[in-house]
Amino acid sequence: MAEERKPLSKKMRFDVFKRDSFTCQYCGSNPPAVVLEVDHIHPVSKGGRNLVDNLITACFDCNRGKSAGLLTTVPQSITDKAEIIAEKMAQMKAFERMVRAKRKGEESSIDEVEDVFKSYFDGYHFNPRFRESVRLFLQHINVFDLMDAMNRACSKIGRRDDSIKYFCGICWKTIKERKNG
Repeated sequence: MAEERKPLSKKMRFDVFKRDSFTCQYCGSNPPAVVLEVDHIHPVSKGGRNLVDNLITACFDCNRGKSAGLLTTVPQSITDKAEIIAEKMAQMKAFERMVRAKRKGEESSIDEVEDVFKSYFDGYHFNPRFRESVRLFLQHINVFDLMDAMNRACSKIGRRDDSIKYFCGICWKTIKERKNG
């Protein structure tokens, strides 16, 4: 049998409103747009009591919509949600800075490999597609080994396009050896 409903004191209502930042914890509305009420998380009709931990701020519509239904989880307050969103934004910005720094470092390393190539073939540059190939090699081979591979390829072959092919062959062989090694 359900406990008889006891009225809440004005002080307890105010304490719940204050704790919940005078915001409906279901929809986020606040006065003067809505009238706030104190709702029982675990309904009185289902054995809930007038304890602060069982009370939550709700607007009139949300409280009536919930009626005597049970909540499986207590809604987060708007303040908590705002803090979580702020933390997510800060983490996203830090991640974006890290990605930009990584990309800048990769570009610098690709430029160093390209400088070796240009020392043999003055006036020639890597095209964007080949720069991405070098970026892929950088995931498996450090820049110094890539520079050495480019130097070996250019000095041994002596023809621009064939040197590029030979360089790629050296890199793929190195990657395969390291995988099987």
